[in-house]
Amino acid sequence: MRGVRGRFVTVFFCAAILIVLRSSFGLCQDSNFSYSPYLFGARHTLSVNVQSIDTASGVVQLGGVDLQGPLTPFTWKWGDGIVTSGFFPQSHKYGDRSRNYIVTVVAHYSSGNTDSSRVLVRLVLPVIDPVSLPGLTAVTIPSGKVTLQSHWPAYSAPDLSFFGDNYFTTISRADVEYILSAAASIEMDFVNDDVYLPGGNFRQVVLRDSSVGGAYSIWYSTPVALGMSNSMFEGNPSYSSLFHEMGHNFTLNFPASLPYGGRIDGDANAIYSESMAQIFQHAAGYELVNNAASYGLDSDLVLDIEQSLIASIQIVRNAYDDYVSHGCPFASWNDPSTPPDETFDTFMTIAYEFCAEAESLGTGFREPVKRMTRALAKFSTGMMQAYDPSHNSAAADSFRATLMVSALSYAFDKDLRPQFKALKFPIDDTWYDQLVTYVNQSRPDGPSGLRLLQNYPNPFNPATVIGFDLKESATVRIEIFDILGQRVLELRLGRMSPGPHDRTVNMSRFSSGIYFYRIRADRARGETVASTKSMMLIK
Repeated sequence: MRGVRGRFVTVFFCAAILIVLRSSFGLCQDSNFSYSPYLFGARHTLSVNVQSIDTASGVVQLGGVDLQGPLTPFTWKWGDGIVTSGFFPQSHKYGDRSRNYIVTVVAHYSSGNTDSSRVLVRLVLPVIDPVSLPGLTAVTIPSGKVTLQSHWPAYSAPDLSFFGDNYFTTISRADVEYILSAAASIEMDFVNDDVYLPGGNFRQVVLRDSSVGGAYSIWYSTPVALGMSNSMFEGNPSYSSLFHEMGHNFTLNFPASLPYGGRIDGDANAIYSESMAQIFQHAAGYELVNNAASYGLDSDLVLDIEQSLIASIQIVRNAYDDYVSHGCPFASWNDPSTPPDETFDTFMTIAYEFCAEAESLGTGFREPVKRMTRALAKFSTGMMQAYDPSHNSAAADSFRATLMVSALSYAFDKDLRPQFKALKFPIDDTWYDQLVTYVNQSRPDGPSGLRLLQNYPNPFNPATVIGFDLKESATVRIEIFDILGQRVLELRLGRMSPGPHDRTVNMSRFSSGIYFYRIRADRARGETVASTKSMMLIK
């Protein structure tokens, strides 16, 4: 992917360190569905998919692939009591067309080992007992023309078609809309509701693009949209891909005050945009499947979603294994002069580490994702400059790596630098300490009686304005601390009346970096209240 609007599509030393690091993790599972079997242990190389279904005749055709290329024919258990053998593809006719079937395909290897994969053959519509979902994040698949407008000047919105009723043969339009709306409500929670709302809402539309072979995000449009190929709703929908593109829409319009979209665009965008979309798609799928009952989803539909997620998480695992086996070739820059995307295995490794950490700790995905986005929400113009999306430099490489590793560390309240350094990520410890401290020290409004505002401008050079609001009279002082917690400046403001106040602070004699400013207010009755925020000086 060259731009943010993408259409998706020493080895032993490195591996040994990772094994040691991973060995201390417990593989406990706290839910029915888990990615653990596909993240850890032997790789699953077999995958099966539905190529076509004729609900009138009961004839289905299944395809698939096994990366091991076994020479022995696969065993096909069709779910209706019939068992056959053969290679991909295979066709079968069901006599009873009033129900759905789970097909199990078994691979046989020369070593004597086997692997298996399941897929749902849907002949009748799923049963959903819908619950009320937020209208703010509703997803629709329009049955008529929708004109998109761009809310980001650098991009023009495409002119796309729509999906007619003929595309919804195995699942209804309304049911797909419901599933996507449920996933969207989860992803909105992932960003802690901190997202730019074009037109005052985050309703998404899914439109048809017959010129592509997959799907892509149109994060910059009003309404926010997804472009999909003709095949996306033929047979079982590719739910994981849909969750992925919605993940782009949320994370590129996040945070509301300074969205990443438009600011990390270019050949270095993927380490953020693709890592986040991968994390969001698998985290949202995990939460949806493991809370299926609360969304009124039937077991057949849950299996369908599970199989889509399993297929995509195996791609993540394969890319991670490739990254390690090739000596951990970290890359945050996708060279526009070369056909391959050099960043692919790197951003997949970030996604793998997030999913592996969540599964290993057994705490689920929702809270780690919410913590991660709280960290990334501290994105500032100074960080945007350090990210430097338009240039290939060692300094930018290091910042991009450190930004993502610090966010993942905050997500799990654990310093993940050792395992990412083992993966040869060029982490800058100074930047890491600043970013993590910046998040830890940032707080919302202060205690009762004192409201501390964010300084402006921020980042600044060399002067900035610090505002605050007093509920009652107090003796006030402003203190400035460096990243090590040493006080470097103090302004004694004396006795001040209730109400809003501000003071300009000049930092011309200080070096660039993150600083913390604290307001201390001593009240007449001897009580002291204080509040602290962070700011960034860039020269």
